Amino acid sequence: MSRRKRHNPADDGKDRDDLGEGRLGEDDLSTDRIPMPERPEPKKFNAPLWAGAVVVIAVVAVLLVNVFGHKERLTVDALTAPAVAALDGGSEVYPANSELAFTENVKFGYLPAPTLTVLGDGTVVAADPETAAETMGLSDGLEGLTTAQFLDRTITPPRQDTEPGTPVTWDKLVDDVAGSTVILPLIPDSATAGPALQTIADADMAASAIVRTADPTVARAAADAGIAAMFVGDTSTANPEDLTAAGYTMIAVPSEAVATWTETDLTVWATDVTDKQQLDALADQGILGALSTNPYAIQPSAVKTN
Repeated sequence: MSRRKRHNPADDGKDRDDLGEGRLGEDDLSTDRIPMPERPEPKKFNAPLWAGAVVVIAVVAVLLVNVFGHKERLTVDALTAPAVAALDGGSEVYPANSELAFTENVKFGYLPAPTLTVLGDGTVVAADPETAAETMGLSDGLEGLTTAQFLDRTITPPRQDTEPGTPVTWDKLVDDVAGSTVILPLIPDSATAGPALQTIADADMAASAIVRTADPTVARAAADAGIAAMFVGDTSTANPEDLTAAGYTMIAVPSEAVATWTETDLTVWATDVTDKQQLDALADQGILGALSTNPYAIQPSAVKTN
């Protein structure tokens, strides 16, 4: 295409004379045709490639949800009767209150039920003061131990030809099982209750814990923290109205007393179940669960071993 001539003011008159006002000169138009751009070939749609990409995106999305998304927690309200709690981790089967015992409880579908106490340095641990001297080979009680001394001990197993257990602090136990199960610690007194309940709160496990205690002050502290409290004291003289007023919502009773207590507002757990048949019969009467030192004897495990 030719270029338009540069305007020269001196030629204004000449332009008007030669071409006339409003007329175009030959140099203002070109007879050359503007070449049309070539049309690109249509892109081919690769269906298998796109399908593969969609699958990859879906897998990545699932992984992100699993890693960062909300995980469902087992809560007290979600327990299905009959539940079975393993006292001291199942002390007839495993070293009492050992880390192994509680890990196995969760693995096989039982609820860990440790006994808690406070060491001399203020650390709350899973250990029964009445039996620890024997099972841990202590000349004195637990009160004089530091955390390091406690963790340096081993726990004698209840059966021959089995490995001894490793002691565990309450903080470590809660950290191990948080989100996986409902835990039922036995808290004997207010001195233990303060730090023990704080650990539950810090782990956001209030809805996944049941405090077992005979101390009404501990029950009230648990209730105020939004944690269920189970009465484990003498039921022969206990009054359901008084227990409810103290903050209890559950009670542990002998199997022969189940029928009486299921008529109250308290949720009932049985303490002396011997086999699955009895457990199922008591569940039909209205218990939520049972407390046992050998959970395998009263309920098949939730995980098969073969």
